[in-house]
Amino acid sequence: MVLLSRTSKADPMAEMRHHTIMTWEHGHVRAAVLQLNEGTAEIMGVAAAPVHGIGSTNLPDVDRWYAGSERALTQAEEMTAHSGSRKIVPDYVTMCIPSEVTRDLPITVSQRRRNAKRPISLEEIASFLRRGYRTAQDRAQDQGYGASEDIVCGCVTRFTVDGQSVLDPVGLYGEAIEVQLCFFLAPVIWIRALEAVAGRLELALSSIVPHHMAYAAPLGEPEALMILLDEEHSLMALVCNGRIAWTARAPVGAEKILQGATEDFNLSSPQHITLLMRAYRAGQLREDFEETLARAFWRELRQWMTALAEQARQVAPVQHFPPRLFFFDIPRAVPEARLSLETPFWERCLPFGRCPEVLEMETSNVRNVLDWTSRAGGPAFLLLRSAAHHIARVYAPNHTLDRLLIEMIHWRRAASIHPSRRAR
Repeated sequence: MVLLSRTSKADPMAEMRHHTIMTWEHGHVRAAVLQLNEGTAEIMGVAAAPVHGIGSTNLPDVDRWYAGSERALTQAEEMTAHSGSRKIVPDYVTMCIPSEVTRDLPITVSQRRRNAKRPISLEEIASFLRRGYRTAQDRAQDQGYGASEDIVCGCVTRFTVDGQSVLDPVGLYGEAIEVQLCFFLAPVIWIRALEAVAGRLELALSSIVPHHMAYAAPLGEPEALMILLDEEHSLMALVCNGRIAWTARAPVGAEKILQGATEDFNLSSPQHITLLMRAYRAGQLREDFEETLARAFWRELRQWMTALAEQARQVAPVQHFPPRLFFFDIPRAVPEARLSLETPFWERCLPFGRCPEVLEMETSNVRNVLDWTSRAGGPAFLLLRSAAHHIARVYAPNHTLDRLLIEMIHWRRAASIHPSRRAR
């Protein structure tokens, strides 16, 4: 069998040409091989494999996770030979993990500059970001999470120079700088498991990214809300130029909404609930049954929206919420949830100022990602394509600050890459 050489790079932040992403999702893992080119990501190979036990209620199983990821990665890498002129085997991998196993830690740091007449340098900003990272570490330690969790990634939400918001402060003049950051923590047991899996795959684990951070990446609005409805939980985040500012989480998901709506029908299994809802949406129920179900369904949707709004009020440091909202139903089980966010009830739940505009998150709206495989389309691949957009942005030539922050976060132990990896 032919041996494919892997060049060991001393600096994982060096310019990359190829990168692997893995998204750990409920019931399976997806792998994709990317070819990066100045802010764009080309999907050259993609595959999925079943993996059970991924979520907050299960402990990581390294052997099971490795078996699934090995299968997905092998198929994705083999596909690259058909999408391009040769087989591509990247050295580095970014892994996306479920949001419910992570925590967010927003941080704001500010300082007055010693010499306002000198332009702001990259070294000055790097020092500023390190200060924000140390502040986040101290806060996590104070909250008692230092032993069980660690910071795995972070993002710069907003820079302010003399009270004016700017996208990149380097080269500007000013007396005072403020930066808002959001860091993400994951259980140490998850971190070590992912490191072990990456090691067996002979990949260097360059970053660990929560699902909601990946989903937010393609949202280029200066300020917008993002709501993700999952099977067992929901979250709402403020997204600024594709980066998370804060996240509100509610323990109400699609499963609880549907169970609550159908409890009067004494159904014995999820399959029966699915059949009942299918008949309801097709208008095939008897009129009295339909009316009973509709009332219960609207009650559950109101409780879901109320729970999200209550959590948002607790974490959001703002008095007004942006009226543009991006929504995605991850299990695609409750299409009525998006419609409920267009009602006067939701408008009254939070101080929007005007009726919210609700937009469905779709793969077609993920910019700068090209799929040469023609197999990464549709809602099931929104997470993977959003993660590809995130990677393309991080390693774009003009996004030095993103790479600086990744380099500072030292959760990973010294990683070694094997000098060669056997072709699969």
